[in-house]
Amino acid sequence: MTRELVSVVVPVYFNAESLPRLAARLRAVADAADHDLEVVFVDDGSRDGSWDRIVEITRAWPAARGVRLTRNFGSQMAIVAGLAEAKGAAAAVLSADLQEPPELLPEMVAAWRRGATAVLAVRRSRPEGWTARAASGLYYRILQRLAFAEMPAGGFDCFLIGRSAIDFLVEGGETNTSLPGLLLWAGFPVALVPYDRVAREEGESRWTFGKKLKFFVDSVIAFTYAPLRWMSLAGAVLALLAFAYAAFLIAYKLIHDQPIQGWTSLMVALTFFSGVQLLSLGVLGEYLWRTLDAARARKRFLVRERTNQ
Repeated sequence: MTRELVSVVVPVYFNAESLPRLAARLRAVADAADHDLEVVFVDDGSRDGSWDRIVEITRAWPAARGVRLTRNFGSQMAIVAGLAEAKGAAAAVLSADLQEPPELLPEMVAAWRRGATAVLAVRRSRPEGWTARAASGLYYRILQRLAFAEMPAGGFDCFLIGRSAIDFLVEGGETNTSLPGLLLWAGFPVALVPYDRVAREEGESRWTFGKKLKFFVDSVIAFTYAPLRWMSLAGAVLALLAFAYAAFLIAYKLIHDQPIQGWTSLMVALTFFSGVQLLSLGVLGEYLWRTLDAARARKRFLVRERTNQ
């Protein structure tokens, strides 16, 4: 009887230190599994020797393959590149920093076999301080409110998906988007696997505040028109207030035969309304830029070289 093949996609960005330990733990999982396992390491433009480590790992482990992108395209596109290379009936996405333990894979495969097309590894706890946990909780609550009502409270980065979901993510043309958001939007049967996130032991996170902010904006703009609606409502409310204030000024001039004095209040009002206008243009520009980017239809990533093909 032919054993199932399950792929594991690992986006790599400055993870040279953790890759050997990750590979060793994945090999242990593969040895104990009742299915075949292949691992696709995707080097997303690292400059710390990650690709050399990947080459070493794939030489010693025929079930592992390496894909090196021409530059840094971002973690989302690195994952898509790995999914495009995956040959399995299902594919899991796992971080390279070992904060999501590879030992989750058997439980995720079991949930997939029970009928879930998307198995989401949901963080039950995380090792960061209370400020980071509070900010993360607020981040995901806002996403739930604005775009994804089905988003788990702790969010998710690690997941396993079946072939239909793999094809959906690979064949889609969106660049500035959220893969977790696309999975929730698609409406696939979902199963949740809770886990405790582990503290990073090696290297430092490259998931900077700027990248987090861009990912948040991408997630919101790709799946909701709420910011545009808010700007429309704000414009309508401010216009009504301005008309009412103008009527008040005209009436005051007619009744008292003198204008209301106040250069400071005039400047405050002018700068406030100018700020609102610029904010509205910025929100509109975010949507227009993404429309332009989609219309250009450029490749979402480019592969420089591969190993074990």
